Amino acid sequence: MNNGEDQYPQMTYKQAVKHCKYWADQIRHDGLDLLTTDYGAAIGVSYQLAYALYMQTWIDPQKYYHLYRVRIYAISIYNNYTDRASWEKLLELIDDLLEEYGKNNYPQMTYKQAVKHCKHWAEQIRADGLDLLTTNYVAAIGVSDQLAYPLYMQTWIDPQKYYHLYRVRTYAINIDYNNYTNRASWEKLLELIDNLPEEYGKNNQYPQMTYKQAVKHCKHWADQIRADGLDLLTTDWCAAIGVSDQLAYPLDMQEWISAPRYPDIYAIRYYAGVVDRDDHTDRASWEKLLELIDKL
Repeated sequence: MNNGEDQYPQMTYKQAVKHCKYWADQIRHDGLDLLTTDYGAAIGVSYQLAYALYMQTWIDPQKYYHLYRVRIYAISIYNNYTDRASWEKLLELIDDLLEEYGKNNYPQMTYKQAVKHCKHWAEQIRADGLDLLTTNYVAAIGVSDQLAYPLYMQTWIDPQKYYHLYRVRTYAINIDYNNYTNRASWEKLLELIDNLPEEYGKNNQYPQMTYKQAVKHCKHWADQIRADGLDLLTTDWCAAIGVSDQLAYPLDMQEWISAPRYPDIYAIRYYAGVVDRDDHTDRASWEKLLELIDKL
């Protein structure tokens, strides 16, 4: 599954859902007893489902997580057709696909419930151990998916207002997406969960910088951005988030940064948030960020 992405016909969201529903019907028609024992039958179905989804360049894990999860399980089955649990999970995910993008009826947690959810799965991660989770895809996806998906479906987790939870969600989705072998990401995820405030709004303990310290902070990360290079940072999400998160988060936690009093730092914080949370591929925003830092 690796050639001709640009030339492959791109579906609409509704067409992609229809595609998935069609192949779910075919899976049920063939039956899991057959598909988990007959390679030819399994590959015939899983390939038709998975390949077309794989070639849809617009299925972003942040924006279309429902479809992304279907694609992940379809590709997993393509490589491991004997795993009945994966087939069953795939069918469940397809059944739960929203007919129209943006319609979210998923149960909404309170902030405390979301924190409790994260703490529970952090304990499970530690129980399984990173040696297992960074080498066993099935074990990793079983944990990361259970953590990431409910957080993804919480419409109230705004990156400005609930940045602690947002960062947990970002790292969980990154691991769940295609980076389960990255031990550092698992460790960072656990660190972020451990540091979640038990109650929303209790972030006054975060160290407040002076203006000079904030400038020094920005200059340091501008140097790192240039060292990594925009060719890398606009194409590699892991590299980008590693830099942008370190720059953006401390600035977001500075309560004294306001647009009227500190427009320069405020603008830097804004553009750091753009590349960190919205679109790391936006080269113009990276360049604007560097320009603003240079002018400090």
